[in-house]
Amino acid sequence: MKKLFAGVLLFVSFNVSASDLFALGRSGDTFNYAEYYQVQENHEALKFNLLTLTQIKQKFPLPTTPYNRLAQFGTWIHGEDRCLNTRAEVLKRDSKVNVSFTASGCSVSDGKWTDPYSGKSFASAADIQIDHFVPLKNAYMTGAFEWDSKKRCLYANYMGNNFHLLSVSGRENLVKSDNSPTGYIPPNPVYVCQYLKQWLEVKLIWSLRMTPEEVTIIKQKAAEAQCDTNVFLVSATELQAQRRYIADHADLCHSR
Repeated sequence: MKKLFAGVLLFVSFNVSASDLFALGRSGDTFNYAEYYQVQENHEALKFNLLTLTQIKQKFPLPTTPYNRLAQFGTWIHGEDRCLNTRAEVLKRDSKVNVSFTASGCSVSDGKWTDPYSGKSFASAADIQIDHFVPLKNAYMTGAFEWDSKKRCLYANYMGNNFHLLSVSGRENLVKSDNSPTGYIPPNPVYVCQYLKQWLEVKLIWSLRMTPEEVTIIKQKAAEAQCDTNVFLVSATELQAQRRYIADHADLCHSR
């Protein structure tokens, strides 16, 4: 438990209570299934429907090495200027106003962020955590354990789109923790369809697996929210651009 919290705190800047940390440690999915799913890729199609899934009737592959956030994904990396790290870059990107910095000039202190999960607004960076949309543990358990350390570090620091990493309420991020949609759906009702779409899109971009329960809940929540089916369409061009970005930045973590 202590190792988990130490790794988590390297990725966040937020004061939390002991009860918050205890809640964080209780979260997560189970992956012991006789089958799994992946978003179906039709290489001749111009668009993909993220709700069109392929069922793989094989035992869900599991890692032999237990998940360890720090050992497997590392910490935030710094940009080419050696000053701003990934957290600061995401805070700058997501703020609705120009951000202010601490005396060092390398950490964000203030800005204006609207947390999509809760719909609430924040002015202090101390209230914001950067959420890995598909949490690192979920990514590890659903395929990232098969990657090398460079790719896992890239995943942890990925800025190839505006949803892989998000500025969100620190407390809301603690509630989400390592959960898939089986354990967490944002309380902001207007964001539910977008949340489900982005979850599936990250899974597609990185070729990550999904559990049967995960798929069932995603489809159930999409129906309950009466999501427009067009929300779940992704163009082949978009997917190719994301995969190209991953390839072009394969050495990102080793070059900083």
